[in-house]
Amino acid sequence: MAGRVENINKDILRQCRKQIGLSLPAVAKKVAKIAVIEQGDQKPTFKQLDTLAELYKVPRWVFISEHLPEKYQLDKAIPAFRQFIDSNADVFSEHKVRSLIARVDRFRELILELREDMDEPVTDFHPLALKRNVASDFAAQQVRDWLDITEESFKFSKWKEMLEEKNIFVFMTSKYKGWSHVDKALFRGLAIYHQKLPIIIINDSDAKKAQSFTLFHELGHLLRKESAIDDWGAYHQRVERWCDELSGNVLMPAAQFQTAIHNINIDDLDEIKSIAGNFQVSAYACLVRLRQLRLIDQDDYLHFEAQLKAEYRKLQKKLKESAGGPARNRPQEVLNQYGHIYANALFQAYRNKEFGLHKLCQAFDLKRVPYVLEIGRQL
Repeated sequence: MAGRVENINKDILRQCRKQIGLSLPAVAKKVAKIAVIEQGDQKPTFKQLDTLAELYKVPRWVFISEHLPEKYQLDKAIPAFRQFIDSNADVFSEHKVRSLIARVDRFRELILELREDMDEPVTDFHPLALKRNVASDFAAQQVRDWLDITEESFKFSKWKEMLEEKNIFVFMTSKYKGWSHVDKALFRGLAIYHQKLPIIIINDSDAKKAQSFTLFHELGHLLRKESAIDDWGAYHQRVERWCDELSGNVLMPAAQFQTAIHNINIDDLDEIKSIAGNFQVSAYACLVRLRQLRLIDQDDYLHFEAQLKAEYRKLQKKLKESAGGPARNRPQEVLNQYGHIYANALFQAYRNKEFGLHKLCQAFDLKRVPYVLEIGRQL
C-alpha cells in the first residue's frame, strides 16, 4: 500500500481548491477520493498530494501549514479582463485563468527574490497620482508625459518596453498549445496590482495592434491601484469604459486624431483602416475612437463593427485551412513572453553564479541549452 501523508490541514486543502476555481467533481477526475480527503476521513498518498499541488499551483508543503501563506493566496475575484466583443466562449474558464495568474505571480516572486539577493531590490511602482474621478483624456495626457511621449506612435513591442521601464511586469501568453496558452475568446488582458512589480498579462493570440489598446487599458486598472472588481454591476461598467477611453486617448490623442481624419471619408472602412495604420492600432480600436469622439453615430459604428467581425471570421477560417505559418523562433518567442525584467534578473543571477545552467533552462521552461544562451545574447 502506498504511503500516506500525515498532518494534512483539510481547511488549507479546501481553500486552495476553491481559490483556484475548481469544484470537487472536477478534482475527482484526477484524485478520486478528494471528497473524503477534504473531510479528513482519509489521508492522501504522496502521489495524490503531488497531483493536488500541481492542480492548485502551490508546493505540497503548503498542505501541512497552519495557515495558507500569504504568497500563495490568490485574489478572491478574477482580475479585470478584456473580453472579445465577438466571443464565442460559452463559459469563462476560471480555473485556467487562475492557474495562469498563480504561475505568473510565482515568476514575479522569483524576480523580487533574485533582485533582493543581488542587493538590487525592485523599487516600488509609482503610478501617476490620479484623482478617483479624473477625466480619461486628462489622465491620458499625464500618461504620455509620464512616458515622455510627444506625438509619436509606436508598435506594441515599444509600448511594452516603456511600461517595463516603469517596473511593470508584462507577461505574454503563448500562441501555441501549452500551460500559458489561453483561448483568445476568453480574454485579451489581465491587470494584477501590487505595490511592487504589478503585473499585466496580454493574450499573444490577439493581433499586435490590438494588444497596444489592451496594454493601456490594463495600465488604467494599475493606475487606479486595482486588479479585481468585486462589484460587476454599474461600477464595473464605468471603470471598463474609463479604461477604454484612457487607452484610446493615449494611443490616439484627440487633437492628433482629428487632424489625421480631416478631409478623409470616414464612411469608408478602408479609410478608417488607413488611419488605424498611421497610429499603429487595430481598425477596431480606431473605430471605437471615432465613436468616443462622436465622429460617427451608433448606426455607423455597428455597421463597421459588423464588417470587421465578418473579416475576422473569414481570416480565422483561412488560417485554419492554411498549411501552417513561419518556423518558430523559440529564443525570441520566450523572451517576448517572459519579458526583459524576468530575463535580465535570471541571467544576472546566473552570471553571479546564484544558480547553474540547468536551473536557468528550467526557469524559462526550455530544454535546449542553445536556446537559453541565445536569449542571453539578445538581452
